[in-house]
Amino acid sequence: MSDERLERPRKPIRCPKCNSRPVARIVYGLPYFNEQEAAEVDAEKIVLGGCIITDDDPAWQCVACGQEIYRTRK
Repeated sequence: MSDERLERPRKPIRCPKCNSRPVARIVYGLPYFNEQEAAEVDAEKIVLGGCIITDDDPAWQCVACGQEIYRTRK
C-alpha cells in the first residue's frame, strides 16, 4: 500500500505505480464465496477490502505492489 492517492476513471490494465499486472477489483463487505468468486480470488482478479465501508474507498489494488487506486469522482 502507498500513501500516494492515485485516481483513474476506470480500472487500469497495469498498475500506474509499478507497471505490473494484474490490478484486482476490491470487494468490500462480509464475503460469501461461490466457486466462481473463490476462483477469482485465487486468480488475483479480486482482493478482499474488509467489512468497514466508507464513501471514499479504493476500487482497485495492484497485486504486485499493493498500490490502491481510487475511482475518479465526478
